[in-house]
Amino acid sequence: MVHLHSDQRQGRGRALNRAFKASKGEILGYIDVDLATDMRHLEELVNSIRDGNDFATGSRMLPQSNVRRPLKRGFASKGFNFITRTMLGSKLYDHQCGFKAFRRDSLFKIMDTVKDTHWFWDTELFVRAQRAGFKVREFPVEWKHGGATKVNLIKDVFGMGSQIFRLWYEFLWQKQVK
Repeated sequence: MVHLHSDQRQGRGRALNRAFKASKGEILGYIDVDLATDMRHLEELVNSIRDGNDFATGSRMLPQSNVRRPLKRGFASKGFNFITRTMLGSKLYDHQCGFKAFRRDSLFKIMDTVKDTHWFWDTELFVRAQRAGFKVREFPVEWKHGGATKVNLIKDVFGMGSQIFRLWYEFLWQKQVK
């Protein structure tokens, strides 16, 4: 085990990039520190990559998911995911569940194209992975709200909203250039 320390706050995305680049494994992943996703899904997460997928994520938004969370957070999450699906063409229903795994070589092919360094990092990563043709699996999980969070609902909703528009504009520009 390696401890990576920084005296400065990096943002979630930058910290994950740094951790993955320091890692040695062929299957990489992360889970929320509050263990909100039931750990009985860990084997399924890892096996999703072993079974041929490049990217895998748990989902709180699929009909088979079992989720307990405050109404306000659930509403904001559904809105964010709807807008992401609509504007960015994603096929995922839950971009923000903190229960993800990746095939190392697939992750490293696109990780440096992700521009966001904070909460939108994994959304951007998974949208780019889908657009690049990687195999992405989303599966239902049991999830319960862990209480304390570093998410500032108002600030982060506007921040992630601006990132959706940034990425949408980037894709629109790329389409016009071609």
